[in-house]
Amino acid sequence: MQFLLLLRQAPRQLAFGALHSFGSSFGQTFLVALFVPFISASLGLNETEFANIYAGITIGSALCLPVVGRWIDKVDILAYSLATMALLALGCVMISLASNVWMLIAALFVLRLAGQGLMTHVSMTGIARYFSKHRGRALAVASFGFPLAEAILPATLLALIATFGWRYTYAGSAAFIVGILIPLAIVLIRGDQKFRAAPTRKDKATAKTTTAANGESQTTLNAGNSIDSPSSDREHPRLFRSLYVWFCMPMLAAPPLIMTALFFHQGAISTHKDIELGWFAAGFTVFAITSVMGAFGSGPLIDKHSARRLFPWHLIPMMAGIIVLAIGQQPFVILIYMGLVGITVGFATTLRTAIIPELVPLDEIGAVRSTLTAVMVLASAMGPAIYGWMFAADISIEVMLIATLIVMTAISILSWLSERPGFYIPPGVSPQDSH
Repeated sequence: MQFLLLLRQAPRQLAFGALHSFGSSFGQTFLVALFVPFISASLGLNETEFANIYAGITIGSALCLPVVGRWIDKVDILAYSLATMALLALGCVMISLASNVWMLIAALFVLRLAGQGLMTHVSMTGIARYFSKHRGRALAVASFGFPLAEAILPATLLALIATFGWRYTYAGSAAFIVGILIPLAIVLIRGDQKFRAAPTRKDKATAKTTTAANGESQTTLNAGNSIDSPSSDREHPRLFRSLYVWFCMPMLAAPPLIMTALFFHQGAISTHKDIELGWFAAGFTVFAITSVMGAFGSGPLIDKHSARRLFPWHLIPMMAGIIVLAIGQQPFVILIYMGLVGITVGFATTLRTAIIPELVPLDEIGAVRSTLTAVMVLASAMGPAIYGWMFAADISIEVMLIATLIVMTAISILSWLSERPGFYIPPGVSPQDSH
């Protein structure tokens, strides 16, 4: 019921967020992977060469994201959105015209930066700084674009590739972005200056204090998107100078690193356990369903308990899934494992954005989120290589999974310890109210 009420109150803003999470798919791995066999055959690349190029590009785009991502804190978000979509469309055109490896590298870099990086950044940052009381639910609604794209676009694009070829399909994707996504973004928030405006700092007296659902005092936006005064910077330690962020950083990096690695090496896992690879394909359907459940289930919990209090616990479903995968030998364990991982991914999608406004002023959300996202992208690029080294060293899958479980337990404990008094006091929150 709260979700329906929220949709009635702010349909355009939520649709803007979902539009960008949907559009990010054009630069996401699951969609780019559909084109890999065709691109490789066209340009004379083997699978290993393409994988190495792709990993390098992913790392490069991640390093650029903190620089480009912080601009969202300073400009009109609609202008930022249109620039991002134009860049994404350009990437699609570039890859459709790629005739050699260097053109491919440039095109993939633009696609990854604009798609996986900036489109998601616009969606989550815009929603996080606009909503206060129902931020968790709002982020869950905005994130629905991710599974929607995963459900619709792969089959659609494969059909288009079979009919028109991969180059025309990528060119058509650019036309879709320019002809559909850009006009929709303009229509949705063109007249909403409050949503579009970059946060500005005014005197503390202009900020008003409201009571959240859990009874804690928190600072919220006034009509002008103004926030606490710069004096809060001097009264409270900055996020990246605190132990809190360094204790929590492994929790941010672990899900993308482990999930990407295990998905990448699913062929080796299926061979080792003598399970047909088709079970993993079926598992992705379960994964998509449970990730939606996790995202929508986490929203009300975040609004009630706060993202900081939930954050240390969100790896538990994924840990349970890894236990099932480690000890199970029957094919159906793949479905259970993928379902449990999906719950954690759904929780993480909302948690890792919802936690940022609880830690920093609203005019720093973009800068902090882009930096943390870069860490997660780097982790996802490193995951397959780390597990590949373990496979090359003849370490059994069971030992890898047990080691993974131990590491996840340790970093969850670190994250829980970071919530102890004294690790970090967010700006605008008094010491007695911060925990």
